[in-house]
Amino acid sequence: MDISTEQKPDLGLDVPESYKEEKDKKGSCVCHSNKGAKAFITLLIVIILVLMAGFCVDRYTNISLFGEKNSATPSLASYSADSYYAVFLSNGQVYFGKISKTDNKYTTIDDIYYIQVSQDLQQVTPPGTTPQQQLSLVKLGQELHGPKDFMQVNNDHIIFTEELKTDGKVVEAITAYKAGNQPK
Repeated sequence: MDISTEQKPDLGLDVPESYKEEKDKKGSCVCHSNKGAKAFITLLIVIILVLMAGFCVDRYTNISLFGEKNSATPSLASYSADSYYAVFLSNGQVYFGKISKTDNKYTTIDDIYYIQVSQDLQQVTPPGTTPQQQLSLVKLGQELHGPKDFMQVNNDHIIFTEELKTDGKVVEAITAYKAGNQPK
């Protein structure tokens, strides 16, 4: 194998003297080394990837990397201590009561009632008709397991709340229940 160093023919192109001098100083390459710029760009890409991963962890998990999560839950609302509210939960249950405290994670409900649907077991219904269902307002605490009359609900499970009017049927039923069940 014979390696020869032959000269390229002059094509008539004028090469500036600065190019020739730079070529002689650095060898065959005139390119300037951009190690600093490459390192900066690599560092910038790594930082962006880390921030994107952190955002995904913060957004889609319960881990909060960038401070408290803002929540569009009732914790941002203010509630009247004298009013009753309907609290609609993600499991379909609705509780009626007074909202006494709320923060970023939990809403506390006191003086709680809920509606129970029942029908008579012995009721005979004519063919082609549906049996009559009876609605009754139940005070929390009367159940078999005997819970206390307050509840802390995770705000993630509250769909929405409604303030009840004093002349509405639920508040009237609560007032009637309290009037008939005063401790002696």
